[in-house]
Amino acid sequence: MEHRPDPRAHLFTAGFVADPYPVYRTLRESGPAHRVTLPGGVEAWLVTRYEDCRRIFLDNTSFSKDMAAAWTAYREERVPVTGDVVIGMGDSMLVSDQPRHTRLRSLVSKAFAPRRVESLAPGIARSTERLLAGLTAREGPRAGRADLTTEFAALLPMEVICELLGVPAEEGDWLRRATEAVMSNDPGSRDTALRAFQDFHAFLGDHVRRKRRTGGTDLTCALIDVRDEGDRLTEDELVAMLGVLLAAGHETTVNLLGSSVLALLRHPEQLAALRAEPDGWPGAIEEVLRWEGPIQNAIWRFTRVPVTLGDVTIPAGEAIALSVASADRDPARFPDAESFDSARGDRGHLAFGHGIHHCVGAPLARLEARIAVPLVFASLPGLRLDGEPVYRPSTVSRALAALPVAFGDGAGPVTG
Repeated sequence: MEHRPDPRAHLFTAGFVADPYPVYRTLRESGPAHRVTLPGGVEAWLVTRYEDCRRIFLDNTSFSKDMAAAWTAYREERVPVTGDVVIGMGDSMLVSDQPRHTRLRSLVSKAFAPRRVESLAPGIARSTERLLAGLTAREGPRAGRADLTTEFAALLPMEVICELLGVPAEEGDWLRRATEAVMSNDPGSRDTALRAFQDFHAFLGDHVRRKRRTGGTDLTCALIDVRDEGDRLTEDELVAMLGVLLAAGHETTVNLLGSSVLALLRHPEQLAALRAEPDGWPGAIEEVLRWEGPIQNAIWRFTRVPVTLGDVTIPAGEAIALSVASADRDPARFPDAESFDSARGDRGHLAFGHGIHHCVGAPLARLEARIAVPLVFASLPGLRLDGEPVYRPSTVSRALAALPVAFGDGAGPVTG
């Protein structure tokens, strides 16, 4: 019998961080679920196929989001604290089951209405143009060069979410670094992640207390005031909700902006088609979400009962990570799934989840990308790669740490 190496050996290595998709493909082909050890020592089951992931997103009977109630190892204090685990802490919708989740989602939906998101469009365009103008106005050695991650993609979403929540603009840089620390899986990140999580929530608690005194028309004040038949958010729920909105409004959008620019730089013929037919931009953003979405693995869910996927049975009380990055390249669902096709027109991806836990920040991320990505290419003529992109180690996000580019008349190299 031919010996086949265990593909799990390649998970979370440097090569995997740079390009995880060959490993995901091998895992998908070899079985529906795989017992894995995440960086930091957390044991979980990684589910890799589209239909299995979609089924689990929709099954709120067999699976729980509440780690304290459903994760046996967590209850028995056998789970090391890592960035992944920290994300599941708190008092938010992310770790709530029905009926509590329904209640929280209803309250935030009343305050975070579509018209509030759409009202941000003019400000998003102005902020995008200002940030890009700062890059084009450079002189000296950095003229015509930039890191689009740190000097654009990481800045715009935090400006937008701070405006939305009424957070002072000068706090944006600190909040961005705190969010990245919580999401990180760098070696030795557990203490940093936990401290950042605690500082983040302390800041938001102070912000809520300040807004109660001053009032305003921002989303924080709307969440303070929102009621449903007399029900309202508690102080802890309100702080946790703001934390979710900040994370959803920043991390996913940063990743989506960077991945969109990179995908189109590597597919210039499709970029040319979009420039000729601008109505195609929304579809192109959806294809980026499928092909190189902002989230790799939707963490966490926990089995309430034993669950069988194909020939694999997962016991009750186990942690589940849904690999949406793998699912969205499953050829059983998407023909020619490994290819980027901005005109694909199929919006059945799982990049923002599915079912009742669908990402509340998805409309904002889509809006920012639809506005900002075309402006990047319009404002930075001759945009091209100026070195190899670098990804941030994370089991949750697909996040560019650096996207070096050149633009204008300089002779920067084209790579990739």
